[in-house]
Amino acid sequence: SLIYEAKNGNKESFGVLYTELYTPLFRFIKSRTRDHEKSVDICQEVFLKWYNSMDTYEIKMKPLSYLMMIGMRLVINDSNKKTSLNLKEEYEEIIADESITPGDINFDFNTDAENIKELFLELKETEQIVLTMRYVSDADTETIAEALETNSVNIRQIESRALRKIRILYTEKYGAREDAGENKN
Repeated sequence: SLIYEAKNGNKESFGVLYTELYTPLFRFIKSRTRDHEKSVDICQEVFLKWYNSMDTYEIKMKPLSYLMMIGMRLVINDSNKKTSLNLKEEYEEIIADESITPGDINFDFNTDAENIKELFLELKETEQIVLTMRYVSDADTETIAEALETNSVNIRQIESRALRKIRILYTEKYGAREDAGENKN
């Protein structure tokens, strides 16, 4: 009913929709861009596009699916633009100092999380998108299916395969953890 009210010009209804949908949309976009300010800008652009087309918007899918679909397209368009890489000041100093060798550098990372992030990047883009929508934006299978214009069965298969790939890659690259995966039947 909020959508029908927003379509009829009720700004408060659109505001409620904005409040409910912003966080999961932002999480999804941030996971794709890895840039907070860019993610805020893209989210604002998504909602502005939706607001400006509200009078012609047809309710064919869940609003979050629709917004994620728009957001995904904007992220792709944005990634096609040339961007510069901003390094932390400490890394710029390391690069500038020619006497430092790679063995001299001690990065402080949360090892498991970083290893999984690295393996995540080895997945196909569709697998990354499905896992991000599911576990970062907390979207249900139906919402993801609508956003990606496919069916729920396909999404569950993609999710299952992607998780299996990460487990296999993790075991191959880092070895099985002693406390994980032991089956005690």
